[in-house]
Amino acid sequence: MRTSIMIAIGIALSALVWIGSGVLFQADEKKGPQENIASSVAAEEGSSENIMEVRVRNLSAEIVHDSISITGKTLASRKLHIRAETDGQIVQILVEKGTLVQSGQPIAKLELRDRAARVQEAQQLLKQREIQYKAAKELALKGFNSRVRLAEAQAQLESAKATLKEMRVDLDKTTIKAPFDGILNEQFVEVGDYVSKGTEVFAFVDLDPIEVEGFLTEGQVAHIHLGDKARAQLLGGEQMEGEITYISSVADSDARTFPVEISIPNPGHTIKEGLTAEIRISMEEKRAYKISPSILSLADNGQIGVKIVDENDRVQFKPVALLKDTPEHLWITGLPPSVRIITVGQEFVLSGQKVKPVLSEDDGLL
Repeated sequence: MRTSIMIAIGIALSALVWIGSGVLFQADEKKGPQENIASSVAAEEGSSENIMEVRVRNLSAEIVHDSISITGKTLASRKLHIRAETDGQIVQILVEKGTLVQSGQPIAKLELRDRAARVQEAQQLLKQREIQYKAAKELALKGFNSRVRLAEAQAQLESAKATLKEMRVDLDKTTIKAPFDGILNEQFVEVGDYVSKGTEVFAFVDLDPIEVEGFLTEGQVAHIHLGDKARAQLLGGEQMEGEITYISSVADSDARTFPVEISIPNPGHTIKEGLTAEIRISMEEKRAYKISPSILSLADNGQIGVKIVDENDRVQFKPVALLKDTPEHLWITGLPPSVRIITVGQEFVLSGQKVKPVLSEDDGLL
């Protein structure tokens, strides 16, 4: 009896559950489209609470004047060892070592010996030959002299002219003169020394313009051209401006670098040869972006870039190239003309992820 009652109760309960489930199922089916859409929106709104905020800044490209920095040294634009052009004894030195002199200025004298007398003799002989030639020419015109005699007189006249010129040149060579505007840098003789033709007597240097020599790598030399502007700064802080006047077409066999020279005005020859200089050579203009190194990101493949937020508020990784760096910031290229760059939070978001950008004016940027 008890068992029959329990079975009956179980069947009744099962029937009630079955009936109830049917009612609920029909109720769900009767829900309209508007109620289903509302449920979806509510779900998405609930998930939006988990979208991460990142700070961004609107960044536009700027014109950047790129440059190359190398170390170099100053060089004289010209160097010359003066040699005696005739024999004789040094009788006078007119300029002290280290003096700035003008081109053609006398700096030393040799003994004249009989050179002045020989010039006078040559002058007298020339006058005689001129008279003889004039007489022979007049006689030839009157028919009293042959053309042979006239030709002889003319040849003697030309020989006398050449002899006088030679004597005068030899006399002039007894005065040693500055070959160009420059500094008498070294003196190899003293008063009383006897010199032969070809003996080194003085060394001259020309420091205006001063040349600054440096060396470019293979990657740098491709961007440099004759006439490019350059600056040089000495260790003492003095800054100079000039332009490139020489680029070697052949690399140094050991260092594989290319010599380059910058010509810089040096009136007064105040800048000496052999000074160390920091050379900065201007290059072509480029459009670049100034950023802080802290906002750079590294892709899985090791590529360096930055993360930006697109028009759909999704993160994108953009590879960049480093143009130049300073102690405070970097200049990079490779981005669109205008971007929203993530300045805070870039390390916590992935490419393609939807984010909530918050505009900032200075976070992470200089």
